[in-house]
Amino acid sequence: MNNSKPYLKGFSDFKRSDFNFNTITINTFPELNDPDHYSNCFIFRDTLLEAIKLITKKEVYKLVLITPNYSSINDYYGVAYLDGKIVFTVIFENTPAFETWFATTIRDDDENNYNNPVSLIYEFSNSNYSSQPISNLKTLNFEDNTGAFIAHFIPNQFIAEQLGNEKTEFLSPYITLNVTYNSNNIKASFDTLVEKKNLTISPPKDNTTVYEAFKNKAGFDFPEILKSFLSLHNGIKNTAFMSAEAIVSEWTNWKEIYDDWTQDELLDNYSTNQGKALLMYTTPYWIPFFDLQNGNFLAIDFAPNTKGTPGQIIKFGADQEIGYIQDKNLNSFLLNLANDQTDIEDFEWLYTA
Repeated sequence: MNNSKPYLKGFSDFKRSDFNFNTITINTFPELNDPDHYSNCFIFRDTLLEAIKLITKKEVYKLVLITPNYSSINDYYGVAYLDGKIVFTVIFENTPAFETWFATTIRDDDENNYNNPVSLIYEFSNSNYSSQPISNLKTLNFEDNTGAFIAHFIPNQFIAEQLGNEKTEFLSPYITLNVTYNSNNIKASFDTLVEKKNLTISPPKDNTTVYEAFKNKAGFDFPEILKSFLSLHNGIKNTAFMSAEAIVSEWTNWKEIYDDWTQDELLDNYSTNQGKALLMYTTPYWIPFFDLQNGNFLAIDFAPNTKGTPGQIIKFGADQEIGYIQDKNLNSFLLNLANDQTDIEDFEWLYTA
């Protein structure tokens, strides 16, 4: 029986006997130099992920490791979720190297469990390391409900179309790409800012190729208000203002986060912003143009909430659970920045050369 099984309709009905858990040996653990180092758990994780990738010759989206309690579960079971919606099932041989590395890992997680083992479920991916007792899954038994147990942990990539449809359905009513703006007013405010802050602009350039690349990724045109703004500059030296290339690059990074997360993961119903911006961590319709460093940005909002305005300026990023209103529009933001009438201090956006 093959260790690989496609994830298809009815997968949850499979029993333990429908899966083949052949034993594999991991021979690629490095020498353990410091048993107490914080990075040991990540080295252990990455070694397992890379071994599965080499064996299957497929990208590994997630690996679930079920550890023994030496009563009902006696082996280290692995369930890998692979590119192409393939589930790959194995038993990891408990070699001296495996045992040594796992011992340091589990001591990091729960020293009591090292001496009194209970079955744990570890979830490993390139960006995730987490664990929980198997007893948390009260209605799913690994031995009796193997298919349903495995299906419980499927990665988002396995249901990408479904998740994409959910996000599209949520966002669609809010999208407004045609923003009303006055290019002459924006230019006047921009000129005032440049003069008052003694800024050095990078001359504007032909960004046709950049805009086409954006459209290919986004599925909609690069917004006209940003095209108009970037006709005045292509970034401003030693400031937070971004070039066209930087805007598209950073937007792409956030689009990848949006694509990888579920709608529930993106939505935050516990925060508030007066109903002006969506209660989201990010959306493809927040286009960053102002880099506040450390993963935080100002963006033009093309999908405002019911009390918001298309083209409003929002703050979002690594330190924000949701988007927050910074200013009512681009022109107002530029004027307020020029006249020091904003909560953004000069040191936050004017950088030393």
